[in-house]
Amino acid sequence: MPNELTALPESFSAGTTVAYTKSFTDYPASTWTLTLYIAGVIVDDFEAVADSDAFVVTIPASTSIEPGFYQWVERVAYDGNVYEVASGTVTVKDNLAAATDGSSQLWLERAIPVLEAHIEGRLTAGMQSYAIAGRAVTKIPIEEAVKLRDRFAARLARLKNPDKVSRLGVISFVTPGTEQ
Repeated sequence: MPNELTALPESFSAGTTVAYTKSFTDYPASTWTLTLYIAGVIVDDFEAVADSDAFVVTIPASTSIEPGFYQWVERVAYDGNVYEVASGTVTVKDNLAAATDGSSQLWLERAIPVLEAHIEGRLTAGMQSYAIAGRAVTKIPIEEAVKLRDRFAARLARLKNPDKVSRLGVISFVTPGTEQ
């Protein structure tokens, strides 16, 4: 059995069961009801089940929660009174068990090879713009495409390595009293 959760985790994968137990001294589950509401790519709610004076909240694996960023709130209710007892955000990650080729790739990961193919094609073709029958086509200049590719690659490196420095800089050491 996995570790028992006491709150909705910061992230979980779509297609997995999420269950946690929560209790509030002022709102015992024997009297109150608790509902988890989530809103983001989709909107849904999950009614907790009472376990003595604790609430067991379950998001079944079969729930159609799409990957994305969600806000959530937990509300307790009894006798017409409704109180918000907790709130936050959660990231639903891809269901890798249902993934297809390329479906879990970031947009940046798909854009970089397209730019590289454009750059390679331009190097051999060499044509930046042309006109046929009054219609003009202008392509991205190679210099701009290279800068864009480099910018995308740096962004992707930062996303994949958030704890590492990804911006390179040039440092030069000069002897004091000399001009550079």
